[in-house]
Amino acid sequence: MPFRYRLQSVLRLRRSLEHQEEQRLFALAAVVNRLRADLETRQHLDLAARRAALAEMGTLSSGAQLQFRAWCDAASLRVIEQLKTQLQEAERKRLEQVKVYQEARQEREIFEGLRERQEEIYRSEWARREQQAADESFLIRTFRTPQD
Repeated sequence: MPFRYRLQSVLRLRRSLEHQEEQRLFALAAVVNRLRADLETRQHLDLAARRAALAEMGTLSSGAQLQFRAWCDAASLRVIEQLKTQLQEAERKRLEQVKVYQEARQEREIFEGLRERQEEIYRSEWARREQQAADESFLIRTFRTPQD
């Protein structure tokens, strides 16, 4: 008779829940990585624009050009600040999801540990019964009285 774990359906459910939480964690990590890349790209673009503006300042610039450049700098800084805020929020959500995933993993590990212990008990009991049957068979053959 093969080993049957009575809580196998619960273990399957725990594995499924852990997998779902892991997928959510991967999705949030992807969002964090995308926001980091967007922020880095935006900061590089801002730096390049500032360098170009400084190089342009060497030549005579009109007041309108200077004002436009200041407006562009302010808009760029607002975008960078928005990206930083979004990144902080995404990172907060990712950290929360790490905790949820760890809890799901622990619950699954508890049920797997219980399954392993029960299977070990079953196997040792099975081995004991097999040995007992072999011993009985040996004793029967050894001490069998001839019927002649």
